[in-house]
Amino acid sequence: MFADLHMHSTFSDGRYTPTRLVDENYRVGVRLMALTDHDCVDGVREALEAAKKYHGEMQILAGVELGTECEHRPVHILGYNIDCSNEPLLKTIAWLRDSRENRLYKMIDKLASLGYYIKPEDCASEGKTIGRPHLAKALVKAGYFQGTQEAFDKLLHFGGPAYVPHAKLSPREAVELIHVAKGKAVLAHPTEIANDELALKLLDTIPFDGLEVYHPSARTKERQNVLKVWAIERKLFVTGGTDFHAIEDRFPNKIGIWLVNIDNVKGVLEWK
Repeated sequence: MFADLHMHSTFSDGRYTPTRLVDENYRVGVRLMALTDHDCVDGVREALEAAKKYHGEMQILAGVELGTECEHRPVHILGYNIDCSNEPLLKTIAWLRDSRENRLYKMIDKLASLGYYIKPEDCASEGKTIGRPHLAKALVKAGYFQGTQEAFDKLLHFGGPAYVPHAKLSPREAVELIHVAKGKAVLAHPTEIANDELALKLLDTIPFDGLEVYHPSARTKERQNVLKVWAIERKLFVTGGTDFHAIEDRFPNKIGIWLVNIDNVKGVLEWK
């Protein structure tokens, strides 16, 4: 059996509905799944409802992914088993979503100054959260690029010509918010921080509960083993997931081609 504790739906910047994510994962043998939309928990109820038809064979964890920043680097933090009705959590993610929308308008203005003309309605999202992936998709649809990754590489990447920073929590604020919502906080894909010294500093100074060891960015067994040692030394739960968005040119682009053995993350079940 397999687990996937990092997935995005149409409620943020993914392209599958929560129901489709549940069904596709069940089909390939995933029996433990977390929906972790960016700054949004609205899809969790649908995922829980979709799992009911499997009569207890599919476990769903209520999750969220909060974007933070530290030392000018993006740091993403996953929350599991959160109370999706927690008022401080809901107020904060509403503020984060508003900041994303304001940021979108600023990036559209930057793109126009560079000769790329996109309208806000071209970036419509089926869910609640609008981000750079929606803008990249609009650029592809308008014929400016062949794929979304090309749009990111040339314009939308951190520090790129059309990049605009937006309001973010600090890592400590995000972890405290997850704890207030009765959840467990996990440092997501530490390899993507691209600075092991900073990642270790965060793990040693902020009360994380877990570390995402298994992730497509940790490409080798050797790297995964390094991260596992980090977790063991700090008595952190090990988690893992695909970070799936269903974007064609972003690996993994299909469910089932990259899987996490459930035995490698079974410690997460102790949180339930």
